[in-house]
Parts: sequence; structure tokens; C-alpha cells
Amino acid sequence: MGTFFNDKQFSFQFLRLLGSSISGAADANEVISTAEKIKEGDFESWCSEWSKLADRLKAFADECRIKGHKVSSRQAYLRACNYYRAAEFYLHENQNDSRKEKLYNSSLECFSYVMQFNETVIEGIKIPYENTYLPAHFYVKDNSPVKRPVLIAMTGYDGTKEEFYGLAMTALKHGMNCIAFEGPGQGEVIHKQNIPFRYDYEKVVTAVIDYLYTRKEVDTESIVLWGQSFGGYLAPRAAAFEHRMAACVANSGVYDFMGFRRPKNMEREEYFRSIKENMTEANVSIIEAMKENTELRWAIQHGMYVLGAQSPAEYMVKCEPYYMEGIAEKIQCPTLIVDSEKENYFPGQAKELYDRLICEKKFISFTTDQCAEYHCQVGAKLISGEIIFNWIDDILKAN
Repeated sequence: MGTFFNDKQFSFQFLRLLGSSISGAADANEVISTAEKIKEGDFESWCSEWSKLADRLKAFADECRIKGHKVSSRQAYLRACNYYRAAEFYLHENQNDSRKEKLYNSSLECFSYVMQFNETVIEGIKIPYENTYLPAHFYVKDNSPVKRPVLIAMTGYDGTKEEFYGLAMTALKHGMNCIAFEGPGQGEVIHKQNIPFRYDYEKVVTAVIDYLYTRKEVDTESIVLWGQSFGGYLAPRAAAFEHRMAACVANSGVYDFMGFRRPKNMEREEYFRSIKENMTEANVSIIEAMKENTELRWAIQHGMYVLGAQSPAEYMVKCEPYYMEGIAEKIQCPTLIVDSEKENYFPGQAKELYDRLICEKKFISFTTDQCAEYHCQVGAKLISGEIIFNWIDDILKAN
């Protein structure tokens, strides 16, 4: 990375956008030309330039739709949806920033037209969950009553269900239906319902599986859960307690979400205790560090938003329960743990999780030679998907 930005966080998000071109959710030179206009490490510049591109494409898509050009409008709406997502990405520093919801709503609006004009069926659904619902997209190849395996696509710390369009279309090619949902801390659930993350995500996934059992198109013996990024903690956590899955994929695997970031000479329990006992000092220290590091600045700001914390130190404390000690061993279904050679968000975590598993398991680490060395293999979704879906295909054949 670093081709367009020296800032690692901007470089990663640039590659994330560029890589989505394989599913039609971006176009290469749209991404490159926009990146060239963005000031290094400047959140305002990032928002401004992606907003301009998204607005231009949405206007074009609207024109195509009005004139009856459904294919062109769908394609343009899909890209605009993704660019609006990118424009909103760094706006969580100020929760009163009106642009945040405006851009997010524009992204949802654009995807509603993608659903309407798509060549395969994308159904918007609301999954019953506690006293509310989980928003989801259900992808099926056609309206046939044939029962097929289903992939549950679960995002992580900052993704959206709309961003899973490419993964869902790949699942359809492999003969699977797909349900992409958002739970607490994610997408619409945090934006519209203000429900933050919870560490016991099995409660969330169980609601999704209960819903799948009501669908005539679902082979309930062939449900596969795929957790992406922070979903690499959420999915294994759910699989440890919810045993109605044929397989689980953690890309990238996470054993200890925040505790591994402690000083090397400090035990995990002591680390979190020291923060709790010194909240004021911890806040000062974290805020100073954020000024010098774009990645940390975003991670803390966004984390406070999605975990419902009022300060950086409180956010750190809320991260303590996101830990797989004594939990990983409870997983029963075949599990694939995915790592990347240059994993920078959760270094070493995938292997640590894999080593704790006692179920049927497989470990894959994507490499620089495969051009897939970054977190969740951004920019290399073809080789990543081919290898991971090969494993899923093999598991389902043996099921």
C-alpha cells in the first residue's frame, strides 16, 4: 500500500474501494481520480471528494432510471451507494454532524434501486430480534421453492450489509442463497436504532437462524456463517453457542479484540483494571495519541459510536468482554480461520484463535505472493473468494 497515500488508514480504505470494482461497486479510475484530489490524512477532504463523486453518479443514475435504462441505473446506483458509504466513513467524531445521516440515507436509497433493478432477487427483510428487528437482504437466484444452502454474511466493526453485494452474488454462483444482515453496532441498527455492539453475539445470530428456518428456500442442514473483519470475533463467538450451522468462516480470526494491545509486560486483567482505575489519565493519554495517528483517531472515534461509549477510556473498558478464552473450545462445526500476511488490525489473532479450536478446523493465511496480504484481503477478493468458497463447497459436499 501507499501508492496514493502515505497514511496507512487512507491507503487501506482506498484499496477497499478499488477492490470493490470486481463486483461493480466501484470503477477503477473513478476511485483513482478521486483519491488524487484528497488531502493526506484530512477527514474533511475525504468526505468532500467522495460525496462529490457519489452525488454525480446518483444524478446520472436518477436520469437513467427516469428514462427507463434500468441496467445502467442499477450499475450507477451501486457505485454511488458505495461512494456515499466511503464519504460518511470518517464523520463519527461529531455525532451532531448532519452530513452523517444524510450521506448514510443516500447510500441506502441508492441500494434500494439496486434491489429493485437487480437481475437476481434481493429481498429487503426485517428479522424479529428482541423488541425490535435486524435489517437484512435475502439473495436468491430465482423464486424457485428448491431448498439450497445459505450463507449468512455478517459484517464487523464498520461494514454494511450493502457492501456484501459482491459476496452474495458469488454465493449465488456457488449454488447458495445468501442473507446479509446487520446487528447491534452495525449499519442501520446503530444509525437508526442506536443499539450498540454486544459481546454475546450468539443472541443475534440465533435470531437470524430462527428466521432462516421459516424460509422454504433454505436447506437448514447447510447453513454457513461468514464473519468479516471484527466479524471474525462475532461469528466464532456465535458458533460456540449456536450449533445449527454446518460451518463457520472467520475472516480475519479474532481471539481477543482489545486485550492483546496491552503492554507486553502487563497481564490482560491488570491492563483493563489500570484503565478503570485511572480513567482521566487514560483519556488524556489516548487523546494525545489520536492526534498523531489517523488510524487510531478513526478507530477510537468509531468505536465510541458503535459501542455506546462517552470517552476513549470508557470505550476501552467496554471492549474487555470481547474475548474468546474458554469459548473457542465450545465450537462444534467445521471452522475456517483466515489470516493475512500483513494483517495490521489484528496481528497474530487468527492463529491464536485457531490454536484454541478443538473442532474440525482449517487455517489459511493469504500472502504477498497471492497479492492478498492485507486485512480481509482487500483488493484481492477474487483469489480470496475462490479459496474460501472452495473450502465451503468441500464442507457442504461432505455434509
